[in-house]
Order: sequence, then structure tokens, then C-alpha cells
Amino acid sequence: MRIQILRLPLMELGGVSEEPFALIVDQVQRDDNGWLEPAMAVFAEQIGARGVWVTDQTVEIVEPELPHVVDHVPFDDLTTPYAEGM
Repeated sequence: MRIQILRLPLMELGGVSEEPFALIVDQVQRDDNGWLEPAMAVFAEQIGARGVWVTDQTVEIVEPELPHVVDHVPFDDLTTPYAEGM
């Protein structure tokens, strides 16, 4: 049995951001009592998941490739017009 997280689209409401998620429980060995699915649903609710999917199959979650984000701009040329106004 594996527990994976499936990230859902980011939600923003009134300046508050939330990254919802769902639990994917795969490769489950079915038991005779059937307790696993209700227990996982309770667990998912307790940790704030939007839902849970329990399956005996193997599920591969493919994360989309994030865009390349520039987190800095090189500032090594002090002769640029922008730098002259500083």
C-alpha cells in the first residue's frame, strides 16, 4: 500500500491562498472486513484532503513541469541606463 498526494489547482479567495490536495492510496491488498476505505476517508478528512481514492491498482501521479522562474536578475553591469538613475 502506498499513500500519495495529488495536488489540485491553487485556490485564492479574498487574498488567502489554499493549495488543496487529495490522497491516492494505491496497491491496496483488499481485506475481508472492508475497514480500509472508511478509515482512509476519515483520515483524509482529518488532515484536510479534499478526497481520497483507494484502489488495488498502481497509480502514477505525474506532476506537471513547473515553469522556469527567474528569482533574481544579475546586476553586474552598472553602466546600464537603469543603473545610472540610481
